[in-house]
Amino acid sequence: MTASTFTILRQCINCGQMFESKKTTTKYCSHKCNQKHYKLRKKLEKKERSENLLTAQSTAQKLKPKVKALNYAFIKEKEFLSVREVAYLFNCNIKTVYRMIENNNINAVNLNDRMTRIKRTDIDLLFINSKKEKPTNLTVYNSYLMTEIVEKYKVSRNTIYNYGKKHNIRRMKHKGKTYYSKADIDNLFS
Repeated sequence: MTASTFTILRQCINCGQMFESKKTTTKYCSHKCNQKHYKLRKKLEKKERSENLLTAQSTAQKLKPKVKALNYAFIKEKEFLSVREVAYLFNCNIKTVYRMIENNNINAVNLNDRMTRIKRTDIDLLFINSKKEKPTNLTVYNSYLMTEIVEKYKVSRNTIYNYGKKHNIRRMKHKGKTYYSKADIDNLFS
């Protein structure tokens, strides 16, 4: 449509200002208003499409949360707990609970590949039996030298060193020599 010789008074769709138009199809007072309204229209169309998609998905299947909230009261009533529930009770990582099981701090039963169960009473016993006997002080008289252990139990020095670290055998240094607790070594090798 070509421009006419007369002007028409119109209202801009975007800003609401009154303007004089030479065409009957003009909707905006300026090119800027046209651009702003175009962007707004596209934004609203995109929002409407996403809302329609979401409602279509929600009617097809009910949305369920992926994370299950563990209820503390529910866990307290259970006799057998999973590793995740024990980690929740201890407020620690799941790997820490598995490490405690591996170190025999917690008794657990592996029913399946992914089904480890821990008895609630075993967890309670951890806190009841947490008071350890006071270890006796090591002296030269109640401990072995490395050479004495090698001769008595016929094991290598490397084995003694590794077992000492693994089983937390008490040791002391005296005049440049390392002494290992007799009670701990006798319990370990006999």
